[in-house]
Amino acid sequence: MWHKKIASEQRSFALLLVLTLFTFTLWSGGVAAAAVGIYAGGHTTEGGMGRVDYNYSLELKDDKTYEIKSYFIMANELYDFSEIGAYSLDANKLVITPQGQDPIEGSVNADGSITIPIKPSPMAPRRTEATLQASANPVAGVYKASMQGATTVEFTLYLTHQGQYFYLAVPANDSAPVYETGFYQVQGTDLTFKTADSDDTFTGKATDGEIVAPFVVSAMMGMRMEIKLEAEAN
Repeated sequence: MWHKKIASEQRSFALLLVLTLFTFTLWSGGVAAAAVGIYAGGHTTEGGMGRVDYNYSLELKDDKTYEIKSYFIMANELYDFSEIGAYSLDANKLVITPQGQDPIEGSVNADGSITIPIKPSPMAPRRTEATLQASANPVAGVYKASMQGATTVEFTLYLTHQGQYFYLAVPANDSAPVYETGFYQVQGTDLTFKTADSDDTFTGKATDGEIVAPFVVSAMMGMRMEIKLEAEAN
């Protein structure tokens, strides 16, 4: 009877150990798997150059490298800044090491977001601690087009991972540029845009690396015209 009790307790302990190890394996694997992907965020600064909206994304890749892409508009032009390097993940601690720089420590939060110091532009004097949310937005990115007429007009559309859009139409002459910002939603290939300074909405399509939607071409005319914009090569 005593031997049976010991054997039963040993089987129970072994089963508990197996379940604990299995749970730990799932948990640690889940953290690592959840960390691979794209995370997005942004912040706004006020200074001598006026208000600047920074929007950026951090991509953690399967090969343990990462890339940060940051976009911001100044003087009617969309600027971009990128940073690449390697990263390591240990439980809830994330460490990125930019090429030629010292390691930078961040964290993977309980809700799946990532908190990490970001350098949003080459002009930034220091990094800004930012919390980035996981993103699976299929259309986020930069799209461009041009139109020939009395003067050449360059169009830029930036769709952020968080659902904001920034649109610029800049003529080659001294005519006033068009700058529009707002929010967008995507459902399949359908896009719905809403301008930030009014209740105006309009729709477009996203297919095969292209956005087709009606945007204002000329500040003087003010009317919308359907434009086909192509995704900028990475």
